[in-house]
Amino acid sequence: MKEQLFSLEDLAKLRAKEEEERSRLTYELYLKNFRLLVSERNPRITNSIVEPVANDRDEFVCIKEPYEFMHLFQGCSGQDESISLFKKLLEEHDERVVNQVIKNNPDKIWFNTTKTGINLRPGLKDEEWSSPVPITLGDDTVHALVAGRTGSGKSVFLNSIIFSLLAEYSPWEIDLYLADFKKVEFSRYLSKYDVPHIKAVAATSEIRYVISLLVYLAKTMKARQDFFALIGLQKLSEVRDKYSIVLPRVLLLVDEFQQLFLESTTREQTVIEDLLTSITKLGRATGFHLLFSSQEMSGTMSSSVFANFKARFALACDAEVSARVLGNSAASRIEKKGIVLANIGGSKEENNQLYKVPYISDEYFYKYLREITEKAEEYKFASVHKFYQEDSVKDIAELEKLLDVIIETRRGYLQDNSSLFDIITLGEAVVFNYKKYDYETFFIERGVRKNIGIFSPAIDDTVYVCKLLATNFIKSPISNNYKHLIFARNDLFMKKYDLAKDLMLRKEDVRYSIDFLSEMIDVFNKRCKEASLLNSFAQYPSLQEFAYDALCLRTEYIAMSEKEPIFAAFREIVDSYFENKTIQDIPDIKEAILDDYEFDCSYFRVLDMLYAKETEKRATVELFEPLVIWFIGAEMIGKFPKDMETVLTDSTNYNMLFISVASNNDFNDFHMLQKTCDYIFVSGNNESYYTKLRIPFTKKAENSAAIDFSISSSATQRSFKKFKYELKEIIVPEINFDQIMKNREK
Repeated sequence: MKEQLFSLEDLAKLRAKEEEERSRLTYELYLKNFRLLVSERNPRITNSIVEPVANDRDEFVCIKEPYEFMHLFQGCSGQDESISLFKKLLEEHDERVVNQVIKNNPDKIWFNTTKTGINLRPGLKDEEWSSPVPITLGDDTVHALVAGRTGSGKSVFLNSIIFSLLAEYSPWEIDLYLADFKKVEFSRYLSKYDVPHIKAVAATSEIRYVISLLVYLAKTMKARQDFFALIGLQKLSEVRDKYSIVLPRVLLLVDEFQQLFLESTTREQTVIEDLLTSITKLGRATGFHLLFSSQEMSGTMSSSVFANFKARFALACDAEVSARVLGNSAASRIEKKGIVLANIGGSKEENNQLYKVPYISDEYFYKYLREITEKAEEYKFASVHKFYQEDSVKDIAELEKLLDVIIETRRGYLQDNSSLFDIITLGEAVVFNYKKYDYETFFIERGVRKNIGIFSPAIDDTVYVCKLLATNFIKSPISNNYKHLIFARNDLFMKKYDLAKDLMLRKEDVRYSIDFLSEMIDVFNKRCKEASLLNSFAQYPSLQEFAYDALCLRTEYIAMSEKEPIFAAFREIVDSYFENKTIQDIPDIKEAILDDYEFDCSYFRVLDMLYAKETEKRATVELFEPLVIWFIGAEMIGKFPKDMETVLTDSTNYNMLFISVASNNDFNDFHMLQKTCDYIFVSGNNESYYTKLRIPFTKKAENSAAIDFSISSSATQRSFKKFKYELKEIIVPEINFDQIMKNREK
């Protein structure tokens, strides 16, 4: 066997690779050295460490965010009364204010407090082992920027920063929020372990989720500011010192933040700019900090907001980017991997500080996270973690389980409120919410223009929303009361999803003829007359007179020449059976009449409804069978009958809910249909749909799992993630000319 020969070039590459590996600073070694320096109280780093001090009970009292308890102080007449109440709530460890109480543990791994700031430790300053000195975010330097071209080690740097925060501070000292537009790097922090410091990870290109996270942080920050003023203080450190409590600092770290601006609409960019302006200006006193990272800074925030990011870090990058971030071009001359330049003192190169960044292997990454998670469990530290993965979709079976869990809650709402048609659960919210479970729901109310519209150029999305609604109706506590009718005009939809099968409908419940609309108009008009008669009962001198009109109502479609003898018969019957009778007698009267006459039971419909209304104390609308009418392919119906708008406008007041589904917004009656739908679903990247529906548009990925939802009457918009559901595959027939010609040639 011949020996394998290496060329001089191969040997040079191998040696270069070995040299690179030897030059790498592993995080495990870096942390071991760092902790040793801390234990030895090395003077190079002691000035950046303040040991956490427990209260006189040797415990750390961690309070909730003030926005959760500010309402408790509404009755206070002044500052003194507010302070007195706050002290009382703390003394009692009132759970409305105190989140948890942590017993001090002498065997601790966390050794610093965020009372006056957060230490960002980029690595070894000037590559010296004795210098893991920090860049501190606090009252002076509040926010930070990081830049570095692809392959410069930006992700390594950010992970090192995060790991050092986990090592230095206890999870009750700092709340970390991570947003990653690449959807990969930060997702690891909650994919395997509930890392205690990490409050949220947004692994998404969904701009709205990150905006909602900024909204939440701005709201939380403003509440802190208001609370501090309420008790006569200004800064986080003052509040913590005076009351011996823990209220953590908050750090939002956004990787590839440039995407936040590039992928957002003009409207969203304005919102983002306003939020960043608020956070950068008010964050200092309240303990809120931003760390934004990107390959370049062009096309992002305004110069006034940019100026608030005083701490600057640059890995290898272009001279232009280096100049924008550091104020000089030094980062464009970085040749070694694992080197970052920091600058907080000015634009001159002499103000740059050089750090060697420790490298974290995949194996050590999870080993370390497990260690931190287990240590927090020893303290019995508890926290809610929000992990939003754009591409992670739950199976629709999860929805079915969820609907089983909440069935009694739904039943309670529907029994207590006659104005509700039903309650629908949609899916996980595409916005940040601090609660553990954040499923979007909506209450279908009865009233004017309360129908449902599903409008999307993506027919698969219209199919999905129908599947979602059908699942909710099937699992409803009043599902046995429902009657569903389908008006099918879109054949492709019906092939993709057998809605009738899911709803267990009879063949005759699926209609195809345009005459169906006239039938619905008749049903609506009949219900209107019945409701009018029922509501006017108090105006009748007796049940006898009411019964006559109730029986006559059934003859509406009988020719006038044939009505006279029927009216005479009805008069004779009511005079004989209803004289001096009350509503409670209706069942007995009905039985007696049916025994004596060959009588169609439907003639007693209004009398039966009156009996139910009075004896069961039911609202008039509840006396009608709940009827759900599905218009599948509304754009293919053509011109609607002139009375149809009246029906759609008032339908739910008579227990008729219309669900209109369209995959085209360019048809004559679109506006009429849309304006009679209070609840609207839309999806896709076709902005014209959103414009016509008056719903704010946001750019989304091609195969986004998000569906947008709007309630017109309350001017609210929400978005939710789809559940996983497999559609039928539609195979389009085609002629195989190759096979035909091949067979012919034989």
